[in-house]
Amino acid sequence: MKVTWKVLDERLLELVDLEEEIEEIVPKMHLTEGALWDYGKDRLLFNDIPVSNTMYWTKDGKSGVLFHNGKKANGQCFDLKGRLVVCEHATSFLSRCHTDGLEYEVLAKNCDGVELNSPNDVICRSDGLIYFTDPDYGRQDAPAGVGRPIPSDKRPVYIINPENGEIRVGADGFANPNGLCFSMDEKVLYVNDSPNYCIEAFDVAEDGSLSGRRMFAKVPVLGSDDTVPDGMKIDERGNILCCGPDGLHYYLPDGTHLGILVTSGIDTALNFCWGGDDGKDLFITCKGSVLRTRTKVCGYTHIQYLNGIFPKKDKR
Repeated sequence: MKVTWKVLDERLLELVDLEEEIEEIVPKMHLTEGALWDYGKDRLLFNDIPVSNTMYWTKDGKSGVLFHNGKKANGQCFDLKGRLVVCEHATSFLSRCHTDGLEYEVLAKNCDGVELNSPNDVICRSDGLIYFTDPDYGRQDAPAGVGRPIPSDKRPVYIINPENGEIRVGADGFANPNGLCFSMDEKVLYVNDSPNYCIEAFDVAEDGSLSGRRMFAKVPVLGSDDTVPDGMKIDERGNILCCGPDGLHYYLPDGTHLGILVTSGIDTALNFCWGGDDGKDLFITCKGSVLRTRTKVCGYTHIQYLNGIFPKKDKR
């Protein structure tokens, strides 16, 4: 079927083809998240949270369980060596393992003696520093969480140095932070705050610290579904894409809202990534399925990969 678009600014047409098709490539899922293109094995990785499965999909259309993590994994990214860094809802840990699930280790489970709430989404800077959001969603009841007490009234963005385990608060004062991504030069960090339907921006110092907090964009509250701002990434031009009400929202770096790739008539978009041979295949993880379409531009991670910067291939 053809993609449905809400075009708010004609500049969106430089990025997408309004005649492009969208297809369901992995059906009958429970709640999928953590979309990630594995350059080492040319496949899509994602998590089916309620059943604690890390899944794969390959270009020949095959899909299945890569490994059963047992921890209701949500967002994930690659570190500099191509290992998976994973947000776990069931344990409230930030962990790391190889792409086969082996050599598992916990990177963080508390800060200043207080347990993490439930790490939700995570990114890695090109020098290895890791940033992750810590809302309370994973401590809520099933299907995506495990109901238990919330240890803190804070919902921060944390920064961790995986080499020495040092963890610090990067920013606080969110209702429940969710998706996050860097600008192309890594001098700006974008973080969305789901209950407040907004994306905030921070200046990033060389040591990783955050300052200059400001409103980047408001994500419109739409009546068609109850989706909040969720997964977020940038394309090769530095445009910010954010899952939210009705589907996938496109923003220019100046905050202009270009439009929405509407998925609400098919499924609820939660996260996404680009992949494929040219980095222009757009994969969208949803509540009950995984969707695929194409865009005119690739994701910025594809440019980083081609330039040999990040991510590296997992040698396993």
